[in-house]
Amino acid sequence: MSRKGVRLMKKTIAIVNKKGGVGKTTTALNLAAGLSKEGKRVLLIDLDQQANLSFWLNYEFDGKPTIAEMIMFSVSGMYIDYNACIRHFSSEGFDYIPALSASLDGIPSYLAGKSDCTNILKKLLSADSFSEYDYILIDCSPAADLLVTNAIAAADKLLIPVQCDIMSYNKVNDILQQLVNTKNDTDVSKYILGILGTMYQKGTTHSKEVYDALKASYGDLVFNTTISHKTAAKNAVGYHRSSVKSNAKTNKLGQEYMSVVNEIIERMEG
Repeated sequence: MSRKGVRLMKKTIAIVNKKGGVGKTTTALNLAAGLSKEGKRVLLIDLDQQANLSFWLNYEFDGKPTIAEMIMFSVSGMYIDYNACIRHFSSEGFDYIPALSASLDGIPSYLAGKSDCTNILKKLLSADSFSEYDYILIDCSPAADLLVTNAIAAADKLLIPVQCDIMSYNKVNDILQQLVNTKNDTDVSKYILGILGTMYQKGTTHSKEVYDALKASYGDLVFNTTISHKTAAKNAVGYHRSSVKSNAKTNKLGQEYMSVVNEIIERMEG
């Protein structure tokens, strides 16, 4: 049930790109905060071994299970206390499950020896404790490992942030091929929430050419909104907050992410 009173089916979105530094974590945080701002119940999962999202959320080790332990408990059939695993980011109104690099680093090799190793996260998120959320967002690493495969298998939709440069553009087909392999379905369009142009530098020919190429290649799958290249995104990390938190008219980055949030709601809820 969203806080505005409209009951929604849980929607799981994996935020993926095989290239690092394209704004996946920045996008994950700001979309979680923006959806929460729009009255949605949101859970954010850090599935990246770098655990940058958890740092951004000011997570400190508390002795409770992280996503790594949850995966191991699920595989071994152990009892999972979901209330202990889910933390609340009270300043912006959404929940999250953190990661610790030391714990998560070994999970891909741990999963490799297990049966049905690509669907562990999907089974985990099917628990009743997750049905209360409108949106579950998964921040993924740039690696092509079993954690990312699990995120894609668990996701209803993929959101692909693409830095507006040619190297990032060239990685999109790799992601789509991994999607085909994971879903065992060549109709990838039904699994793509959208391709988001990030680090867009207005006034530069290169950014415009890459964004135009994305639109030419992928059409309506590309979000109409682009995310500007702003130092404000990096500054927000140190303050442990999103860019959408401020309603200031000068907060251009926050406004752009809220525009993406509105596009997501339109695409997912119609």
